[in-house]
Amino acid sequence: MAPTTLTRRRFLTQSTATAAAALATPHFGWASTASGKPPSTDLRIASFGANGRAWANITGMTGVDNVTLTAVAEVDASRLDKLSESLPDTTVYTDWRKLLDQESNHLDAVLVSTPDHMHAPISMAAMQLGLHVYCEKPLTRTVYESRALRKFAADNNVVTQMGNQLSSTGANRTPIRLLQERAVGDILSIHSTNPKSWGRMSALPTGNDPVPDSLDWNLWLGVGQDRPFVHDEFHPRNWRKRIGFGTSTLGDMGCHIFHPWFHGLDLDAPTQVTSLGQGPVDAHSWPTDCKVQYTFAGNKITGNKPFTATWYDGTQSIPTDVTNAVGGAEKLPNSGSIVLGTEGALLIPHGGVARYGLFHDGIFCTEPIAREPDLNHHGVFARAIREGGDPPLSNFDKSGPLTETVLLGTIAIRLPGQTLEWDPTSLTFPNSTEATALVKDAPYRKGWEVAGL
Repeated sequence: MAPTTLTRRRFLTQSTATAAAALATPHFGWASTASGKPPSTDLRIASFGANGRAWANITGMTGVDNVTLTAVAEVDASRLDKLSESLPDTTVYTDWRKLLDQESNHLDAVLVSTPDHMHAPISMAAMQLGLHVYCEKPLTRTVYESRALRKFAADNNVVTQMGNQLSSTGANRTPIRLLQERAVGDILSIHSTNPKSWGRMSALPTGNDPVPDSLDWNLWLGVGQDRPFVHDEFHPRNWRKRIGFGTSTLGDMGCHIFHPWFHGLDLDAPTQVTSLGQGPVDAHSWPTDCKVQYTFAGNKITGNKPFTATWYDGTQSIPTDVTNAVGGAEKLPNSGSIVLGTEGALLIPHGGVARYGLFHDGIFCTEPIAREPDLNHHGVFARAIREGGDPPLSNFDKSGPLTETVLLGTIAIRLPGQTLEWDPTSLTFPNSTEATALVKDAPYRKGWEVAGL
């Protein structure tokens, strides 16, 4: 197997700190000569994270023929139980940077399944070493990071896949086909919903609890802003509720639920976004019960007219006139989307079978649907590395714009009631300097800077 085109010497830059500190916190450089590793029959992978979504991705990838898990980086030793039981020969690191430093020449690809704030740093560092990257959703925490990963992957021939697993299933691929065929006519509006409430309507506690012996809190914080450990507020799961680490319910579920209509309609970026729901109670807390409305300019598939797509989470609900159009609220998915068109509607339950219907004298009448086959989301990624050809369905060139759209909504949530005009070329909101500042948001913690991000 050919070695990676990059060596540690070529991608680590000189730190201004002492040599020991530099080794502890290497600065990963933007290496323009990076390129994805060549195809190989046997794929050797590393995982960043060992439990939760990370374990699901580990089992998904190692379930593909001739894929071997070589190493894992996990900041909490208490979360290594499944790995120790099922894959005891795996080399375990606490520090993700040391794993890349010591294992990159023996790897083909990595799985990034950390909290959202570490997706971009680890993915970028791995790609700079020529490693192919599978990264959980949302692809990144910020719009800026998403654009940077997308560009680097495209420029350097890296195989990528975002972990919105249902995008490879027939449940998603079927409505994509129907929308590409303009089955419901011109698009009038889209309504997406999820009942989760990944937020807090109370300020972040100011306490400082003892850090569990098993957890390296400094490594968990990573590029995030330094702050004390508070029990049950961040690790291992409630980080989604806090700004700077998670991305709210919209960030958690939007890359799943938007996917069928976003890709089926060949969308790229909205022109406007407005939060119509609650705002944060402080600078650290995502609100619950959010409602966000996007405006899209429209294209040939949608009917060349502007239309809106609205997100509802928590207790926010889809309007009665929309539910009546498809036969009443009892017909709605608990989580999923309704696409309304001039000729009919498409109901897309998250993870369920879509219902497609036409309007006959104003009545929604369902039509039979030929279902697309399911594909293996991890297997598609492995095949693309080995064989080349078509990229994975959620490669960063596709999942990047989807993630950016979702994250534009999270910016709007922080500035409720403002209609924000979006310029995707300059990555700015021309009518809001405050919103533009959130495109990149807070700088990485000192000593954790990653070139290109």
